[in-house]
Amino acid sequence: MEHMQLIEKGSTVLVADDDPMFCVMLKQFFTQQGYEVITVEDGEQAVEAFKAHAPALIMLDGDMPEMDGFAACEFIRMLPGGAEVPIFMVTALEGDAALDCAMAVQASDFVTKPINWPEIRNKLSCVLAIDA
Repeated sequence: MEHMQLIEKGSTVLVADDDPMFCVMLKQFFTQQGYEVITVEDGEQAVEAFKAHAPALIMLDGDMPEMDGFAACEFIRMLPGGAEVPIFMVTALEGDAALDCAMAVQASDFVTKPINWPEIRNKLSCVLAIDA
């Protein structure tokens, strides 16, 4: 992943996942780190939330109804400001095909479910001001 500018605390993080419990867990993680969080349930809502709120970071589930996270990532990348925002794909989809798909739509990084919290903390530390 290329070097990105550190996202300041108080910035908005967009979480798109159709699993309400996972949204709660990610929201709690980001809130504890000092970030504002918007949660949505599918890729179409993620695109609309990006347009409305210009989040500093986006976490997209790869497998969602309506528009999946891969399509949402590709669409967001074409919008004004979409090329610069870090987008992390978070998905239960496994294997090289899922990783290849994430990279093909220019995702910044890829994390598999179930979440390994030390791993996600480490991956996000390159873009977030995370407390130890």
